[in-house]
Amino acid sequence: MAKLRHIAVVVKDLEKAAAFYQKVFQLERVGEEHLEMGSGIYLSDGVINLALLKYKNEAPSGAHHFGFQV
Repeated sequence: MAKLRHIAVVVKDLEKAAAFYQKVFQLERVGEEHLEMGSGIYLSDGVINLALLKYKNEAPSGAHHFGFQV
């Protein structure tokens, strides 16, 4: 059976968004990435992962994608 594994959201302020999800949902920061096209902070509750993404090209904020484990 397929299970939801991760959700990715584009945000304007990575640190502010990460602090919100850590405080409100007690998510733990499990990774960070800085690439030429943008940056990401990765949070998890131990089962589901949340990727907070910020692109350099001003991509609109909101849901980006979600992934299933099959």
